[in-house]
Amino acid sequence: MPHDESKIPDANGRFSVSESGMRELNASRQPWDLVKELIQNAWDEAPFATECRVVIEPHPDDKTTLVTVEDDGSGFSDIADAYTLMGHTDKRGQPTKRGRFNIGEKDVISVAIEAEVETVGYTVAFPREGSREVVGNSRAKGTVVRILMPWDERQSVELVEMLRRFRPTLTYRLFVNDCEVPPRPVTEIRNNVTLQTITQDAPGKPIRPTQRRTEIHFVEPRDVNEDRWLYEMGIPVQTIECPWDVDVMQKIPMSQQRDSVSEAYLNRIYAETLNSTHGKLEREEFGTPWVKRAIVNPQITGEAVKATVRGRYGSSKIVFSSLDGDADARARETGYGVVNPNGLSKREIEAFRKHVDAKPSDEVFPTPPLPLHIYEAEPGTDKARFAEWVSEMGVHCGLEATARYFDEPDNKRLADCSSSTATPELRFNAALLGEKFFEPPYGSVAHWDLLLHEFGHALSKLSSIGHGEAWGEGVSKAGALIAFNMLGDQAK
Repeated sequence: MPHDESKIPDANGRFSVSESGMRELNASRQPWDLVKELIQNAWDEAPFATECRVVIEPHPDDKTTLVTVEDDGSGFSDIADAYTLMGHTDKRGQPTKRGRFNIGEKDVISVAIEAEVETVGYTVAFPREGSREVVGNSRAKGTVVRILMPWDERQSVELVEMLRRFRPTLTYRLFVNDCEVPPRPVTEIRNNVTLQTITQDAPGKPIRPTQRRTEIHFVEPRDVNEDRWLYEMGIPVQTIECPWDVDVMQKIPMSQQRDSVSEAYLNRIYAETLNSTHGKLEREEFGTPWVKRAIVNPQITGEAVKATVRGRYGSSKIVFSSLDGDADARARETGYGVVNPNGLSKREIEAFRKHVDAKPSDEVFPTPPLPLHIYEAEPGTDKARFAEWVSEMGVHCGLEATARYFDEPDNKRLADCSSSTATPELRFNAALLGEKFFEPPYGSVAHWDLLLHEFGHALSKLSSIGHGEAWGEGVSKAGALIAFNMLGDQAK
């Protein structure tokens, strides 16, 4: 039956929390991944807080590390938040605040040997023997969290190094062991990008996914050899493949431990990265996996795809290779890049078709049709004498070649040949070659160029279409045989 959600009781006491189970779930997390929860709580206090100071003190003798995180904010609004799991937080309704679960500091404390939270008006101690103690204090500003963690010296060093990857702003400073973490230059800012985030309409209402406009910052890495990261408002989330660190300036939808995003979300980030920075990429970068993922995203722009095509193939005009090698050759001669579609995914092919109008080469550069009206030369004419010369040259190649003619000025073929046969028929387009071409003497560069081209088809090892490797070998063989046999003893 229908019910009024506002009257559903809080059901206090319905659950109990296993502290050992919570510790087991969090103990395998990296130290920085736990400490970040305290830093992000401090950063969410801005503009009432202006800095966060983290001090890391390893104790090699007992393989522990004391971590102190202090901010200058207004303190906990409710001291129970220090020890209450999943309590309500206003951050759930604010996409530009990082918090959502109200569990971060409890995750850290679950792993700690002992801990203390000192905030405005209260101090909560979590002693090693368990339980907690809450006492009043006279603190007027800020919060300091002290946690003794089971981390050895190596883990402490790694923690310091990772915290220095965080991205503070000019108005909110971060210090690690008294050294300020400097802001890093922004390569590019993409404005008004609509990305998925999460929000809560009102207390008691479900947290729901939504779409919201935000900024993405593309940030110079500290070092060219280190990993690149996806950030949520300055806090690292996971490694990515881009040339830059990518910082999304609103809540990112991710797992409860906040250490990964979905593949769909990451692909969208890659697409927006390529949309914004394709003009800054080196040519070799356009063939990397992240670019391949970016160009198939629905939000990719035509300019980004065109830049990718230019980077990969040297031209923004491409055709897909076809079985017609002549069409491929004509495409290359015209300045097109010829792309083998077998090396692309179906979605890449669709993106190229959509954004650069890529089509098969034989559709863009169709091979002229075979001649329709073929005839033999009249006896005693120059064409008859040229046909005899063709037959004589064929003998040098071990071929019984005949020559015939056609007159088709609209057919762009100069000649063609029946390939891979010992008795080839060569057909010459007299309308394009002109009568002067067939006048003796024979053996000019133009004659040899055309004759060897056609003999190459006849001597191809395989029945081949176009001017591929087999045709090239046939041309080479024809030239070698004619040269050897015509030079005779001089060649020997």
